[in-house]
Amino acid sequence: MIESILKYSEFTCGIILLIFSVLQFTYKNRQFINYNIAGLFFCFSYVILMLWSFKSGFIYFVPWLIYTDIAVAFAIGPLVYFYINILIGNKTPELRRYLLHFIPVASILCIIIMNNIIDTTIISYYYSNRPSYPLYTLRPIVRVIDIISNIYMLSYFIPAVMNVYKLLNNGKQKEMEQLKTILYYMSCILFLSILMLIASATGSSTLAITSIYLLTLAAVWYFIFSFRHPEFTQKAIKEARTIRYESTMLNGIDSAAVLGRLDELMEDDKIYSDYDLTLPKLSTELMITPHQLSRILNSERRINFRSLVNSYRIKESIRQMAEHPDRTILEIALASGFNSKSSFNSVFLKSTGKTPSDYRESLKG
Repeated sequence: MIESILKYSEFTCGIILLIFSVLQFTYKNRQFINYNIAGLFFCFSYVILMLWSFKSGFIYFVPWLIYTDIAVAFAIGPLVYFYINILIGNKTPELRRYLLHFIPVASILCIIIMNNIIDTTIISYYYSNRPSYPLYTLRPIVRVIDIISNIYMLSYFIPAVMNVYKLLNNGKQKEMEQLKTILYYMSCILFLSILMLIASATGSSTLAITSIYLLTLAAVWYFIFSFRHPEFTQKAIKEARTIRYESTMLNGIDSAAVLGRLDELMEDDKIYSDYDLTLPKLSTELMITPHQLSRILNSERRINFRSLVNSYRIKESIRQMAEHPDRTILEIALASGFNSKSSFNSVFLKSTGKTPSDYRESLKG
């Protein structure tokens, strides 16, 4: 009875995590973080489905996959680390440097599959005994690789937790709700990873399976949490960037930091869509005076406040015309940050040389 419940629970959790992984590719404006989290949940899904495959007997249709869950575990550490890195406001890593962290995954995967194909001793043992779970202690080399995979995960988890903790120490209490949630969650993941390392070192299958179950439940919880709070990720990123910006400004005005924060407010937060946006209001967001903001814009970007805001509003209106042909000109104007159709028409004509209506007609052609 219990075995049957565990088998169906493993399958259900594995499929849920796999679905969450696939869903990341359905988002219209996919970013690095979507691909990263897709990889992360695929790995969790693979590990738990591998446990299910032993109970269901599916593994005996593809015996050369035995122990490949160990190789997949090598990917979890880097995927978690880079996901947290993006959440706390760090830049997207260069693709080549990012992929270097997954060389152990590919190497160990090839070694395990080739070994299973060449030496069938282990596969024969599994066919004869039909264990309910993979046995990592049958061969010393497998046990060593299993231990190394857990150490490899921890080598990424610990810096990830420390980075969040350091960032929290630089911020204000009222601004850190999302980041606190990340810290608590990652601390739990770190604790479970330590249990997995202990299980690998001691050869305790019970502790290893229990740790995997708990990690899977933690991943499923995050899946449910993400659907209930879809704004969580963006709020966490915004908190982190605000804290970093405040820390930078403590040492005096840094024009590069101001412009970087300005770009974030415009491109990510779309602050230009507020038709009441003024120079004093924007400068308050940037923690500088209106005069200082004007000076930085004039000297670094060769543009004034009004022209800057209008440029973003025009780009947004053009995007909306292309993506929402059913909307009226007035609806697009208001959604882009203009407070009237007349002001929108005037600025649009000046920027593009066409009226909004004429521009929309040109898109149809």
